[in-house]
Amino acid sequence: MDSKKIIPHTVYAPNLHLFAFHLWRGLTGETDSLAPHPKQLWERGDDILEALGFTERLDIHGYPDNSPEPVGLEVNLNPKNRLHLTGTLPNSDLKITGNIYTHRLNDSYSLTVNLCRPESENGNKTPEVDISFWRNLNTESLVFLPDFIQSSLEQTLLLTAFLPVNERTKKPEDLADLAHSCLAQVMPSRKVKRPPLHKMGELFGSPFFEFGGQVVDGNLEGEAQVQPHIIIFLFRDDLASGKLVDAYRQFINLFYYRNKVLSAYRETRTLYRKTYIAYTQLEHKVKSFKQELTQNETRLALTERQLEDLKKVLKELAALDLEYARLLRNYKHCRNTISINTKNYQVTLTDIFDRLRKKGYDLQQQEMDVFREFSDRTSPYFQTRISDELNYFVEGSSLADKAIASIRGIVEIEQTQRDRTREQQNQKLQDEIQAWGVAIGTGAIIASTSGLMFEEPRIFPLPENGGGISHPFAIALFASVAGAIVGWSGTKFLIWLSRRKGFPFR
Repeated sequence: MDSKKIIPHTVYAPNLHLFAFHLWRGLTGETDSLAPHPKQLWERGDDILEALGFTERLDIHGYPDNSPEPVGLEVNLNPKNRLHLTGTLPNSDLKITGNIYTHRLNDSYSLTVNLCRPESENGNKTPEVDISFWRNLNTESLVFLPDFIQSSLEQTLLLTAFLPVNERTKKPEDLADLAHSCLAQVMPSRKVKRPPLHKMGELFGSPFFEFGGQVVDGNLEGEAQVQPHIIIFLFRDDLASGKLVDAYRQFINLFYYRNKVLSAYRETRTLYRKTYIAYTQLEHKVKSFKQELTQNETRLALTERQLEDLKKVLKELAALDLEYARLLRNYKHCRNTISINTKNYQVTLTDIFDRLRKKGYDLQQQEMDVFREFSDRTSPYFQTRISDELNYFVEGSSLADKAIASIRGIVEIEQTQRDRTREQQNQKLQDEIQAWGVAIGTGAIIASTSGLMFEEPRIFPLPENGGGISHPFAIALFASVAGAIVGWSGTKFLIWLSRRKGFPFR
């Protein structure tokens, strides 16, 4: 029990409506792209039935077996349309009835649970009951709260009841305490933190109180959270109740689109944190690269180690840029999801209005203003904020691209210069080998006369001194050396000449 004394309140025909939504399909839309635990929502439905003492269990297309589901964007998965329930309130003999609806809506599953105290029994109007009816229905396990359901697209819990006759003329402001007391029944403060009152007004001419349902931003410290979304709708008359019943299917869609928007925005808060970290890492890498360039401005060329370091930085930047691009892509996907589902939300509001008008209700546009704030103010704020953040983060991608291009250019220039120097060195070596090969070959031919070293010296008459004696070996040796030098010089000249004219020397 709460430490604060709770004033007893009674209401007539209280209802509890759970609208829970869970992704079944991944982003690609392929059959092999399933979201984690796609059947979890149906399992929670069975858990609720068991906790409330019902013997019935869900038996729908695809669950509990893996039978094929009907095709279509919006499909009722129950072959009998709904699962009807009749039983008693836990720990009580008070009769309750209800229905469970199971739908597939685009890429999501929808579980709708409605349990109530009947308006009449055996033709007689049932008496008013204490609002503790909702606490007993929720059980000690709090089976209708988010911590138990754990649906990926969150949920909306709607509590409805007829006001006692003596309170039906009161304004919403005068019924705020009653609304808070109703909230306390399903959210005992000793177990969970209650969300604040977000909106108070009227829907279909009856008091309407909306608690929570807002995204609490964790900034850079942690994950963003969506507050439990609980609506207290207290009927003044049968008209308000009738309008809700006659547009019930459309209200399922309305809450679905709302929760899709909130879930996508919550995801952008996680993406914001991850993208900010990636942006910081990119910026740090780019600054380090800039400092390295500044330190090497006076050098003619990079060392081998510096070149390898640049290649490493290039790989790291490319990996970071790829991850950064993936985060930005998911960011934009969430923005598109918010935009699309906001439009669907607006269309559904129009559908509700048109359907009720066709049913004969004298409905005015302002009667649904409590729902229009979400599409007119809340969602546009989400989209504007995301666009501003994307504009900021896109600069990071541009910064990384420029840095990668600069590093790649420097590496390519350095590598080209090194390759050219190495090629010149190799060519010079080849030229030397080729020249020396010719020289040695020439010398070898001349040296083939080495047999003359054993012949007698010859006397050559000279005009001035009357002649001289030269040994044949000396003459052969001199001729070999001279021939090698001439062959080496001639080959080098021919190689130089052929390179200058652009023809290879062979």
